[in-house]
Formats: sequence, structure tokens, C-alpha cells
Amino acid sequence: MKQRKYDAVVIGAGVIGAATAYYLSKFGAKKVIIIDRGPVCAGGTAKSCAIIRSHYSILSNTRLTLTSLEIFRNFQEALGSTEVDCGFVNSGYLIVAGEDSFAHDMKRNLVQQSNAGAKTYVVDQAQASELHPLLNVADAAVIGYESESGYADPYLTTAGFISAARKNGVEVETDHAVRKIEVRSGKVTAVRTDRAVINAGAVVSAVGPWTRTLTDALQLNLPLEISRHTVLTLRGDEPYPGDMPIVKDLTTPNKMYFRPSSGGVVLVGTGDHGDPVESADGLEQDVPADFVLHQGKQVSHRMRKFERAALAASWVGPYDITPDWNPVLGSVPGVAGLFVAFGFSGHGFKLSPAVGMCLAQTVLGQAPAESLHPYRLSRFAEGELLAGTYGIGSIS
Repeated sequence: MKQRKYDAVVIGAGVIGAATAYYLSKFGAKKVIIIDRGPVCAGGTAKSCAIIRSHYSILSNTRLTLTSLEIFRNFQEALGSTEVDCGFVNSGYLIVAGEDSFAHDMKRNLVQQSNAGAKTYVVDQAQASELHPLLNVADAAVIGYESESGYADPYLTTAGFISAARKNGVEVETDHAVRKIEVRSGKVTAVRTDRAVINAGAVVSAVGPWTRTLTDALQLNLPLEISRHTVLTLRGDEPYPGDMPIVKDLTTPNKMYFRPSSGGVVLVGTGDHGDPVESADGLEQDVPADFVLHQGKQVSHRMRKFERAALAASWVGPYDITPDWNPVLGSVPGVAGLFVAFGFSGHGFKLSPAVGMCLAQTVLGQAPAESLHPYRLSRFAEGELLAGTYGIGSIS
């Protein structure tokens, strides 16, 4: 079989892999290759709702997101190219809590985020209604607002990082499946694909829900489970403006969120556990009618003009979930040269530029812009989980 040699191999052409490869090339790696069994942005990234906000109860998440937000807001400058675009829309972000739904926690978290540099603050019901004229917040006890947050386009973002990486000499091979990560004497030596043996001193696995298809053979037993999440788009009587703030509703049991989407519709998702599945491949696509009705009822409570909204479209996607609902980032103890990025639990897209940057710096032995120590794999055995105040879900 053909032998090839690189400084680093990145497995996965989603947004995390693309960003990591770009920053590897920017920070000094000479020969880098991205390999994916499918096309660019065909896995979990393709199903992302691409919301970018800094509201977290875990400070390190806020710091990573603030770094990422700056890149999203200045994408061309950050990547050094006028030919890229992430499709960022600065819509703002509203988060709503009731008296019995995290109101105290949210007040404390808003102060923490503001101290970290986030442009976030408490607004009253009148201010929230001014920011989002369709919103009903009569039952809201606390409302937070982020003025600089918004949403982007998953494919454009990933393609932007890929384009910038290619300009730096990164090779990208799609429809090219990795079969095995080869390890000798506790050190990564190569990846074996269906076409070649690719020798490298560093391998970055950035395949999210598919991580264990590569790592189980190494007997790593990673703490990772997969769930199925459903996203709806609803069409009201009038087109929904694209600059309306994103809304996160902590008063709902499934921690519903919604944002504008193309075509004047509202995109609606959940921040809960979802439906556990064995594999991210072949997810059941049918969406039960009772789920659609339930989500429609929750949306119409927040926006009365959507009481007669119709279902425009639906899709499902996988979450890769860790026990504390936060990612594992960095090296793998006992396997020198192997680096992982998995377990984003629904909030990987918004973290992706900073994660790619910090992971690349770690691979190259440089000090990362933000410490990845909180996200180390060993934290589970050490009992230092990143437990958020909002419980399970993608707003840790």
C-alpha cells in the first residue's frame, strides 16, 4: 500500500477539523492533511443550528466563545482572505428564565460573563419587547441580552476555513475513509486508510459522534454517548425577519431555542438530552406529530403570531455527549501524538474557531490562547467534571 508522510493528519472535515487544520498551518506545521470519509461539512456540522452566544455557567466556555465570536464577527480579517464568508448575522441573543427556572443562576452567570468581557446584561420586559417586538415575556422573571451574538452559516464557515487552509498548503481529501489509527510503543505512527498508509507524528481526531469508530480499537473506552436531536422550521402568517434576536427559553422543559432562518421562517430546536441512539449513522428521520405540536405550542406561547404556524421543514442530527455535557479536547494519556476533539454536546459550532486555534497550538507544543486543561480527558477519572448550573443540556 502507498506510503505518505505528513506532519499532522486531521480526521474530519467538519468545522472543528477545518479550523484545526487551518490553525496548524498558520502556526507552523508544514505538511498537514484533512481526511474525511464524505464531503466537506457532511457530518454533525451540517446539522448545526449555528448559534453563537457567550451565555454559559462555565467560565472557560464563555472565554472560548468570546474568542470565537471575535473571529466570526471579523471572519475575513481573522483568516486573512476577502474570499471567505461565514454568513454571520448579528441578531443578538435573548435568554429567558421564570421564577422557578434558573432565575437566580442566570443572574449570577450574567455577572460572571460580563466580568469576562461579554457584552451581556439584564433587560426588563419592556426592553425585551423593544428588542423583539413579537416576543411575549409576561411570565419572565429574568431576561438576559447579548448584543454582539448571532448566528452563522455552517457550510460557509467550514468552507471558509478549508479555503484558508488550502492557501496555506493544507491538503484536503474527501470521500477517503480512515480505517485505523496505528500506534506503536504508545505513540501514534500513522493512519491507515482504504487508499494509503499516511505516516504522521500527530493525528487529530475531529469526527464528533463517530469518534469511537476510530478509538475503540485502541481500547480507550472514551466517555461518549450519542443522541438524536430534531430541528423544525415553522412558517407564520408573515415572513420572520432575519435580524430578530435568537431566543433561549429556560422556562420550557426541553430548553427550547429559536432563531430566524432563510426564507422568513423560524428555526426551532431543543437543548435537552434528545433520544439516545447506538450510532450516528442512519438516524431515524421521521419526526412524530406530537413533537411538532408540542414545539409549536411552546413557540406560540412566546410569539402569539405563530399560533397558526405551519411546519415548513424538519431534520435530525446527532449530539456527541460526555458525562458533563462538555467537550474533551487535547492529548490522550498513554497515546503520544493522538489528539481528540469530541463530546461537544450541541455547542461545538460556536466554540469551533477557538477550539481549532487552541488545539492546533497544543499539537504544536505552543501555549494555547485559552487553556484546554478544563477539557482534559482525565477529568472524569479525577472527579473534576465541568458541571454547569443549568443541568444537562447544551447551555452548560
